Amino acid sequence: LVLPRAIGCPPWCVAALSMAIRGSSKRAQPGRAEGCGSHAEEAQPKKKPRTARGVKEVAAIMKKPARGNGPHLSQLLSVYKGLDDWHLPIFRSVQAYTKQPRVVLYPGSSRHITASLIFPNVTYVDIDTKLGDFFQDERVLDWVEEHKEYAAAAEIRFLLKNFENQELGQPRSADLLISACAGIVSKPCAVYLKGGGHFLVSDAHFDAREVNLDPCFRLVAAVDNDGTIRDMEEDLRGHFTTTKGTPLTRAQVQESKEKPKNRRSFKLQKESMFYLFKKVSASSSGGPN
Repeated sequence: LVLPRAIGCPPWCVAALSMAIRGSSKRAQPGRAEGCGSHAEEAQPKKKPRTARGVKEVAAIMKKPARGNGPHLSQLLSVYKGLDDWHLPIFRSVQAYTKQPRVVLYPGSSRHITASLIFPNVTYVDIDTKLGDFFQDERVLDWVEEHKEYAAAAEIRFLLKNFENQELGQPRSADLLISACAGIVSKPCAVYLKGGGHFLVSDAHFDAREVNLDPCFRLVAAVDNDGTIRDMEEDLRGHFTTTKGTPLTRAQVQESKEKPKNRRSFKLQKESMFYLFKKVSASSSGGPN
């Protein structure tokens, strides 16, 4: 463009023409903000602003629970910590040590379906009427299928029964019996364990002390919280034995139930949270009352 000054126009003419040219340029580019952007940017179509409906849709997607969640699964993950359940290393070690028990019976299980991540066939027993829906929840069952550590389909059965006084099935039908913080499981439920089967029992409610007094069972291992199996003779020496070197008596087992640890008349040399016993006799003095 050749300005008028180059062809002899006076200064006032140059100024007027320059203003006219600038105005024409702005009218040719109606979408351009003065002093912002480039011509390449101006050529791009403007993005439509997100509508209020779009924001709501995004929020709904974010709030929508992912597949596998739900009230029952959420409670399981909250109480037992899902794959961080501290019982899992114990279950893995017991599964390997007992050479993959085929049938597992878990009285007083509550929602502890985590056992089915390790054992393919588990029957859970509890008196809580709310648990029927839990064990049938598809989200819970899908979570088990997703995280189980074996190839076969999980076999999960739930019995809404009181294991203390109701029949749970055929005697001597289970390869592994589990007692974990559900009171004294051994007395009414030992009858369901096969001869040669194993009993994983917690001593939280002193059930392990009861089993230790039962001549039908033999202690084979103490199980650490990290899953370490201690089955050597030197490892087992001192368990269920007082600091005076005497075996734990029935009276002392009863005292354990009635008095806090600091008020008992005895102390044990060694204690573990879980123990593994083997049923050495097919018969048992247990059974529902």
